[in-house]
Amino acid sequence: MRKFRGWLSVQVAKHPKRVVLVLIILFNVLFITVSAALISALSLSGTEKMNFFHAAYYTVTMILDAGCIESVIKDIGTTGVALTITCLAVIIIGMITFTGAVIGYLTNILNNFIENASAGNTRLYLSGHTVILNWNARASEIVNDLLYSDNRETVVALVKSGRDEINKEIEERLHLTIEKENAEVRKKAETMSFFARRRFLKNNLLDSNVTFIVIEGNIFSQKQLRDIRIDLAKTVIVLSNDPSDSAAEDGTLPDEGNPQAVKALMQASDIVSAGNAAHNQNIIIEITDLWTYDIVQRIISGKELGEKCNIVMFRVEKILGQLLAQLSITPELTYVYGDLFSNKGAAFYTEPARTDDEIGYIRNYLSTHKNAVPLTLLNRNGKSSFCFAADKQNSINIKHEPVNSGLSVKLNNTQGECKRVIMIGHNSKVEEIMSCYEAFISCQNGDKQTVPLKVTVIDEADSLRRMDYYKRYSFVEEAAELDIYNIDKTFEPINRLFSDTSEEINMLILSDDTELDEYADSSALMYLVYIRDFINKLLRKNPGCDKKRLKTIVEITNPGHYDIVKGYDMVDAVISNRFAGNIITQIGEKESIYDFYKGLLSYSPENGGQCKKPQLKKVSSFFAETPPACTAYDLTRAVFEASVSSAEASEKLYPAMVLGYIKADGETVIFSGDLSEINVSLEAEDKVIVYTDFV
Repeated sequence: MRKFRGWLSVQVAKHPKRVVLVLIILFNVLFITVSAALISALSLSGTEKMNFFHAAYYTVTMILDAGCIESVIKDIGTTGVALTITCLAVIIIGMITFTGAVIGYLTNILNNFIENASAGNTRLYLSGHTVILNWNARASEIVNDLLYSDNRETVVALVKSGRDEINKEIEERLHLTIEKENAEVRKKAETMSFFARRRFLKNNLLDSNVTFIVIEGNIFSQKQLRDIRIDLAKTVIVLSNDPSDSAAEDGTLPDEGNPQAVKALMQASDIVSAGNAAHNQNIIIEITDLWTYDIVQRIISGKELGEKCNIVMFRVEKILGQLLAQLSITPELTYVYGDLFSNKGAAFYTEPARTDDEIGYIRNYLSTHKNAVPLTLLNRNGKSSFCFAADKQNSINIKHEPVNSGLSVKLNNTQGECKRVIMIGHNSKVEEIMSCYEAFISCQNGDKQTVPLKVTVIDEADSLRRMDYYKRYSFVEEAAELDIYNIDKTFEPINRLFSDTSEEINMLILSDDTELDEYADSSALMYLVYIRDFINKLLRKNPGCDKKRLKTIVEITNPGHYDIVKGYDMVDAVISNRFAGNIITQIGEKESIYDFYKGLLSYSPENGGQCKKPQLKKVSSFFAETPPACTAYDLTRAVFEASVSSAEASEKLYPAMVLGYIKADGETVIFSGDLSEINVSLEAEDKVIVYTDFV
């Protein structure tokens, strides 16, 4: 008996549902057997006399339907009292122990099934989908950018907690994007004829093509990773924690950045590299610190992945720091990158290329193709590919008959002007921003008579002390303490620079990403309000000055604040996690583009490679004469040939590829689609977007 009780207690602990089901079955079998025996024994000969099996059948029917008692008690006047009471007891007890118990058990099973399905705790049968492990402020932008994909996309996010909040965040983000994009499409169609408008709306209205699933669970669990079919996913993205999740009270971050991400990478790569996994999967892991970078490098070098998967280290703090530095120097590039980094409109693509002659490849390509702009030759893991700017991947291979318009241009050897940046506030990427400024200066120091960059820092006293008042950076002219109770004194450096210099002044407002989520961007938004009021006062005191000299660039960590900040008339550029999210999406879809992005954002080329990136060239200084009205195709070919001709004369090859232009009023045009159908009419004050070596 003791052994049976021990065995039973173990079964109850391990399989409580199974034990309950067995007890329900045993009790009801016993109950029906006893009831059938009693009814059979109490039935009267000549009226309801029946054998055991008939009695058992009628017992079950009475339990299921009380009206079936008439099959046993045909005449209440002649039926025995004992049989009547027994039948009534069978009905009442049976309704509780059989009907009620079975319905309750099945209801519980259905509820558990619905709860598990709603929570995502069921095995998925998917392939070619995107898996996101962990969640941070950039995750929603990764999902949002997939709206512009030509294919239907499925995204599965495995997170520790917060499923309902994440679902709501994605739902709102996608809804706002679709609403905004479709409003712009309908506005463009207003002047069209009825049939043209119907056709235009049908082809251009944006619809949700993203299926998003959130699963709460353990991102380190092999079972849950296999349940979401990580082995068949096209891309696995391992996200780091937000800085606000790990920052100390004084804003400092731990040296050992993200062991959770490292552990998740080890689990994911182990599954993805298995023999039954899909080939050529991309695993992207966000790197926030040197400790994580070193560990991940060791994992990559120590694991035989072959063609199973490619692990890409996305150094998020470095890349965002480079973006902030680059766009604070040239704010207009914000709109260029906003277009090219996203799946919307023109984007960067790669095609395999068997050549080492970059100049010859571009010349031959332009002679027979007009739906993409060739940019540069890439080499990754011994494989060569060429990078293009195009609206779609298949646009790269569309050929046309050779056409020579005869357009030729002559280019000037332009020298860069001194850039002035005022950095207000701080974040976790300050050192990366400063390193990028240093690299910019080293690239520009060919002309020793001109200082290419001068920076003024305005920040809180504690942050300035942590950075030792930026004394180790020679290009920092001044580090002033920020006092919100004395704004006029705090922003005196802006007033002084505006009065004493003639250069453009770019003000970079940083968002403290170590703030708690509920306070996200609060410091940046506060600085923006003060800056706007100060600039208004400054312009009222100097009514004849050129207000275009002052440009404001604002960083935000929460993409939901984008429209709030952009609504300010004095904000020239908004930098957010949207850029990082878009880059991650692009790398996930085409891993070979990663090296291109690294060179694009860095002023110091790695491994002695070239340092090419989009640059803005004023028409009056870039061209010896303003080009006549032409097509984008003709302008692209003419500028390339002119740049190569001048480069060959100086024995330095700096081919220049035109990506678009920015009108004096701020209108930005990025070339995409059939370049021969895009008409270009440039004026002296316009700026062309040129992809070329940074010299």
